[in-house]
Amino acid sequence: PMPITAAEEPWWRSPTAMPWYSSSYAAAATMTSSSSSMSLCLSQPPCASSSTSADDDLRDLRARFPWMVYPPSFTATSVLRGLTFEPADSGNDVIVATFVKSGTTWTTYLLHLIRAIAAGATLEQADAFDDIQQVVVELTWAYDCGQDPHNWIQPFEKIARIFKSHLSPSFATELHGDKAKYVFVLRDPLDVLCSEFNFFQPKVSNAPWIKHLATVDDFAKSDHWNDHAWFFNNGNVYEYHRQAWELRDLPNVMLVCFEDLKEDLPREVARLAQFMGVADRIDADACHKIADVASHAAMRSKREKFDEHWMSQQQVELGRFGPHGPNETAEKVTTNGTTGAGKRALSPEVAAAVQRAWSETVGLSSYEEMRSKIGVLAALREGYFVR
Repeated sequence: PMPITAAEEPWWRSPTAMPWYSSSYAAAATMTSSSSSMSLCLSQPPCASSSTSADDDLRDLRARFPWMVYPPSFTATSVLRGLTFEPADSGNDVIVATFVKSGTTWTTYLLHLIRAIAAGATLEQADAFDDIQQVVVELTWAYDCGQDPHNWIQPFEKIARIFKSHLSPSFATELHGDKAKYVFVLRDPLDVLCSEFNFFQPKVSNAPWIKHLATVDDFAKSDHWNDHAWFFNNGNVYEYHRQAWELRDLPNVMLVCFEDLKEDLPREVARLAQFMGVADRIDADACHKIADVASHAAMRSKREKFDEHWMSQQQVELGRFGPHGPNETAEKVTTNGTTGAGKRALSPEVAAAVQRAWSETVGLSSYEEMRSKIGVLAALREGYFVR
């Protein structure tokens, strides 16, 4: 990673200088209520300079997490700061920790809209950002973008601060402790496989781990898919699902299935609101309005808000990126967003092998069985019948 110096820290952001600031947020900032949780603050502290060199941070990172392979567009300083993030004592921090291509962006956007409505803002005010990463902090990428996860002021943060992560469930809860709430999003492993290949193949087609893989079947047989030691996971999607399932009974953990978001989004919005502790502020009408704003078609119409362009720009502006250069923008809201695509794209033999590996790792007969059990859990614990 490139050395980081104080000279690269031009980050005092007054509210009107914030990249995502707008008249809508200005109006939201003036809102008052008898409840202190309704008070919004948009003043932004500077992102503190690293007190250690990039080389020292890299050595520290390798000493603490010798197994970790992280994306080469990140600096070790940013990764280390994200991994050592400590949630606030308020209990309002929500960490969305997902396996890649499982609905991360969708879920964080839903949580952002929920907290906005709970704060008394409008959905138009909630949508007044250029890039979702400006209002939802990705922990291991934050420093490279000029954000300090502890001090970056998020809109409506008196309701909840929302953080994004790709850490595996056990690793995330071990690192960040029980002060935070965790949303683990699960998706059919066949669809994850297909979505990941379709996402990364054009984005990093020259990368050594994917350039020789011509089909999704090839990808399913690759070491990358089956080991998946990179992206902080220390395991593949099967291991991610196993860990999430084992943590299902913790009171600060919520399991969400991608397919249930597709099947009944207003119901899942209500579940998320209850988990966040704001169900009394989100009625059925609000759930349907949030679902409309966060539908696939609606997100597709404003897809530039979800393509990471601001993060890439920030890396270039601040000179904070790994040896492979800054991250490339990438479209997150695809034209399909469907379920069942993996089974159709894979050969029957490969699909069966993936399902068998999942079952042997998780200890259940199928992903559909786990999804069904999550529905029962939701009914017993939350009062919502899912499937």
